[in-house]
Amino acid sequence: MTTYTSPKLSRRSAVLSGVAATAMSTRVTKTMATTDINGIPFTVAALGRALRKRDLTAVSIAEAVVLRSETLATLGTFTSINPDQLIADARHADALFEQGQNLGPLQGIPVALKDNIDAVGHATTGGTPALRNNFPKTNAPVTQRLLDAGAIVAGKVNMHELAGGGTTNNPSYLRTRNPYAPDHSPGGSSGGSAVAVSARIVPAALGTDTAGSVCNPAAYCGVSGFRPTLDRYPSAGIVPLSLTRDTAGPLAHAVEDIVTLDAALAADSTPVQAANLAGMRIGIPKIPFRDNTTPDIQNMMADVERILREAGATLVDAEIPNLVDFVNETSLITLGGRIRQDLTAYLSAGGSPVSFNVLAEQIADPFVKGWMTPFLNPSADILNEEDRVARDVIPVLRRTYTTFLKGNALDAIVFPTTPTPAGIEVPGTEDIIVDGERIPGGIWLNIQNTGPATLWGGPGISLPAGLSGGGLPIGIELNGAIKADKALLGVALAVEKLLPDTPPPA
Repeated sequence: MTTYTSPKLSRRSAVLSGVAATAMSTRVTKTMATTDINGIPFTVAALGRALRKRDLTAVSIAEAVVLRSETLATLGTFTSINPDQLIADARHADALFEQGQNLGPLQGIPVALKDNIDAVGHATTGGTPALRNNFPKTNAPVTQRLLDAGAIVAGKVNMHELAGGGTTNNPSYLRTRNPYAPDHSPGGSSGGSAVAVSARIVPAALGTDTAGSVCNPAAYCGVSGFRPTLDRYPSAGIVPLSLTRDTAGPLAHAVEDIVTLDAALAADSTPVQAANLAGMRIGIPKIPFRDNTTPDIQNMMADVERILREAGATLVDAEIPNLVDFVNETSLITLGGRIRQDLTAYLSAGGSPVSFNVLAEQIADPFVKGWMTPFLNPSADILNEEDRVARDVIPVLRRTYTTFLKGNALDAIVFPTTPTPAGIEVPGTEDIIVDGERIPGGIWLNIQNTGPATLWGGPGISLPAGLSGGGLPIGIELNGAIKADKALLGVALAVEKLLPDTPPPA
């Protein structure tokens, strides 16, 4: 398997014959233009205010979710949705409102869950065949925290198998399509979560992120996605990929909504205010974050730098020392080294009759099977290397990042979430097509920029920053200091106001 290396990936203009002919070329139109309910924006904040004023009912919102999920079924979003239960839960939320009970800003809000997060009443498949009938007996703690805050589980949404890829083209369940151009990838592995929000099927969703699986699809689909500091949210009850990097993360239309979701998920009610960008110092490291970028991304970053300066921020052109070397040494082994250990623990904790060996034998995605194979029955050398990296290298990387921020007095760093807009998959390969050019191994560009933060474990948020010349969403990512999640969200609130509007899918 090829990991990311610093030199630019080669490109060649060789679009596979037949790809354009077989791809879904029509754009979803009709109901996609409906981005509100009775004139109320389809966001957590706006819907929550309308519910508390009784301008809307939770049932009316739930009915809209059901209708939109059915009308937009060709996007391949939901793997499990129970309309009757969803409506019943909404009626209960309305009853609480009528009784004067207010559980908070999420009361009556439907939230979709990635299909690796346990929720009673829904199978947790992890996108893999062996777990098709994996019905958990208890909710994952993150699910329960949303419920305790009054949210409603809208259903489970599609994902790349075992969270092991970045296209959300799942051979066992669904191919999830980008709402802006259904022949393009929505990113992954939380592609279903991003599409459900982008297409206005739900106002918010929960995904998981190991190497960029929340921020990456958020950028490709024109929504906001937040990866918190590692261990800010509990990880139990989630089908793991690597617990040394895994975390749940919310996706929504606005940072205000992310702040609300984060407060519930982290059980942290500390208020967040938009930061004052005047006098703030923001780093703009370019290695590896500007490698392989397309002209659209380069132009976007030039505009972002300009508007930040105009807002009074000082941009600091500095590089994180030895970052590419750190990534090359740690990325793959930390992604795969604990798969067997962590998945076995999940299966055991849930009392699953499925063994790890059976699960591994039934992996259906050739890409996932290919890169995971060495880790499914890891050698002593692999286990020793994973232990060495976790013990000796990752702590150094975290100190290097922290020292970089402190030494340059940085409040955050900013970079393009992805080097390219969403591409078109080339079936049976690791290649993608971007702007008519086939990029060998291009699927790994998904995590070129999002991956480093998942190694040092700090918070990151992707914000939509308009559309490419081809009409595809593009985004920027802000990273902050480890455990300074609220401060980063404050910066994101301020930066969001300066970014160009990202129109909804046509």
